[in-house]
Amino acid sequence: MSSDPASPVRPASSRQWFIAIAALVIGLAGGAWGGYEYARRAENATPKVVITDEQLAARDAAVQQSQAESRFLRAQLDTAEGEMAVERAARLELEAQLRAAQEELGSVRERLAFFEQLLPPGPEGTVDIRGAEVLREGAGLKYRVLLMRSGRPGSPFTGSLQFQATGVLKGEDVTLDLLPLQRKAEGTPPVEEASADSDPADALPVKFDQYQRSEGVLDLPEGFVPETVVVNVLEGTTVRASRTVKLPL
Repeated sequence: MSSDPASPVRPASSRQWFIAIAALVIGLAGGAWGGYEYARRAENATPKVVITDEQLAARDAAVQQSQAESRFLRAQLDTAEGEMAVERAARLELEAQLRAAQEELGSVRERLAFFEQLLPPGPEGTVDIRGAEVLREGAGLKYRVLLMRSGRPGSPFTGSLQFQATGVLKGEDVTLDLLPLQRKAEGTPPVEEASADSDPADALPVKFDQYQRSEGVLDLPEGFVPETVVVNVLEGTTVRASRTVKLPL
């Protein structure tokens, strides 16, 4: 009876596989144990940081101080921004005032050009009307007059301004004295304005050393159409200077 030649080999092969598997398991177990020991030793070797209550309180205090400083800086920033806004508004206001002053300066220059219509001077101390302008304005007449004295007079001139208008009233040619609605005068000191209880005929007194500028609005009677206006400078009842102004049509 013949035997199978492969049958004696199987038991030896099974033992070899068992041994190999056992060795693998033992190797894995040893590696795991070794890793565990290495990790444990490494953990024991790493220094641990312990924070005390005092250190924790100091850290919280530092955080609170930093937050307080941050709020303080924010408040300063807000204050600075508010001041900048105020300064910006003030600058804009100053620019508006400067523009208004420039416009006023232009108006003053126009008036100065009018007042600089100089005539040849007379004898020393003589009063002269160096410029006179009368224009219609609403229901009245707007006037501007420049009075000057030649030379270096020793005492102020004292007198009055008189306005006489020639025109048509109710179909007739008439001449009327015109009284002011309002008046503004400038001149070298001393300058005296009309008092509240002055007589209407003396409503425009003048008193000056070298020059006086006077402007205002004259009242017109209802229905009166003026054609010319005569400006007289009176000293008492004596006419010292006169100028006739023809009104534009």
